[in-house]
Amino acid sequence: MAELFSFFTLIICFLTILALLKFFGKSGLFAYSAIVIIISNIQVLKLAKYTYIENPIALGTVAFSTIFAIDNILTEYYGANVAKESVFLSFIGYLFFVIAMKIAVWHPTIESHECINLHRELESIFSPSSVLLISSLVSYIISQLTDIFVFSFLKKIAKTKFLSCRSLLSMMIATFVDNFVFSVLAWIVLADRPIGWKSLWATYILATYLIRLIVAALCVPLIKLAGAFIPREQNVPQF
Repeated sequence: MAELFSFFTLIICFLTILALLKFFGKSGLFAYSAIVIIISNIQVLKLAKYTYIENPIALGTVAFSTIFAIDNILTEYYGANVAKESVFLSFIGYLFFVIAMKIAVWHPTIESHECINLHRELESIFSPSSVLLISSLVSYIISQLTDIFVFSFLKKIAKTKFLSCRSLLSMMIATFVDNFVFSVLAWIVLADRPIGWKSLWATYILATYLIRLIVAALCVPLIKLAGAFIPREQNVPQF
């Protein structure tokens, strides 16, 4: 059942990407990245159990993985500098969101039973640990820039050829980097009680990476299809 809901989520993400690209061009993709990084970091609070994976997977994994497709679409059709602009805008947007919600949590609440309960619920959602927040921000920037770098490097070699291979390879590398950097920072480097490397690989890296590989493969047709949805006046590839 979890697979069905995740697939439905992916379809919604794909349709949203194409619609935003069609009607708003690169600005629509900027907005998508900024929104999805916020949504996925809220969704991670809920875990899902997939049939063929032993350990539970955070729900935000599926939606978040589509951001790498956005990097590739922007790099392929608008250039690497535009893709980097999207990364930094979404990073700043997410940081602003975290700060704004943290201030809202600190704000004194009305002394009533209902308001206190709502405050506690808000606090439980928007008070992430500093370790997870730092790990998430660092891994996001590193992995997104890695994706753009690898895709751009492959594009210089292949020009406009082998888009599917370039997209899949860059996303495979970048999603692994994201998984690895976040897990090492969160569960070893910054953790009060670091876990062993064997447990880290089996529980936190490989299981999630499998889901991301599947999403990356499904994103390849989307990246190819995106070219047909770009407003004609904006379709100016940069090499």
